[in-house]
Amino acid sequence: MRRRAFAGAAAAVIAGVLGGCAAPRLPQSPEPANTLALVGRLSLVSGPPDAQKALYGGFRLVLSGAASGEFEVFSPLGQMLAKAQWRPGQASLDNGRQTQHFASFDDMTQAALGVALPQAALQDWVRGRPAASLPSHALTGGGFEQLGWQVHPTWRDGHLALVKAQRLQGDPAELRMVIESSAPQPAAAASQTAR
Repeated sequence: MRRRAFAGAAAAVIAGVLGGCAAPRLPQSPEPANTLALVGRLSLVSGPPDAQKALYGGFRLVLSGAASGEFEVFSPLGQMLAKAQWRPGQASLDNGRQTQHFASFDDMTQAALGVALPQAALQDWVRGRPAASLPSHALTGGGFEQLGWQVHPTWRDGHLALVKAQRLQGDPAELRMVIESSAPQPAAAASQTAR
């Protein structure tokens, strides 16, 4: 009788342990809710019509939080042309031969792309929204204007598919970013980007 009681109790404990192991548990993620990775194609045309410069290729953009990120630009054949990184107070650009450090995000994008982009372009506009901390106004027919740029996001099936930004002040410039895939960034990659 004791053996049956002991066996029954042991079976109940084992079932409880196995049941606890089998229960799915969601991990607590240390990464910010607005961490995102985007992959796609870009075109950037700048300068007056008689002396236009153009850049075409692919990109990979990893956003870590509200003010940090990593942006890689590739040639149409897939060769990495530049890797830019930024976080509060720092911006750097690696072209494969040397790493340069810049005082501002605008200076870094001027060196990488030939056009000084506002940080909002790669932090907020690629999410289809204006930067909340900066003045903006909505445009008739969709889009918004911010920091001297008109920005028109295009959505398909609930996902941002295209961001078109046109500079209104200074030399003409037009940036188009076709977003081919977007996904939350894994926590390990987020911690590497923030370094």
